[in-house]
Amino acid sequence: MKQPGNAVTFFRRPDGALTGYRAQGHTGYAEAGSDIVCAAVSALAQSTLNGLRSVIRVPVMYDIDDQAALLEARLTPEADEAQVAQAQILLQTLLKGLQAIERSYPRNVRIFFEERR
Repeated sequence: MKQPGNAVTFFRRPDGALTGYRAQGHTGYAEAGSDIVCAAVSALAQSTLNGLRSVIRVPVMYDIDDQAALLEARLTPEADEAQVAQAQILLQTLLKGLQAIERSYPRNVRIFFEERR
């Protein structure tokens, strides 16, 4: 059986504002192509990135590496406080959605926080 290892790390400032996230690894819930937990995490992470870029249009850097099972998105230093505040809606929604998945599948999804800009 695969080793569970999907971790989502949220980046936050000292004031608590979320500034981005990194989703990495496979959940190990099921085989690739059948893993509903991995699909849920991926859908939420990708939708959040799309919302940041295309809906609220905040400056964001991102990296997607399918081979490494990685999606990372961070607000850039150019994001002003109004943009950071707007981004909280999407980032907090992502956090709440992933926390719900983590409660249901604690062996497959783990959430962490890292303080940074």
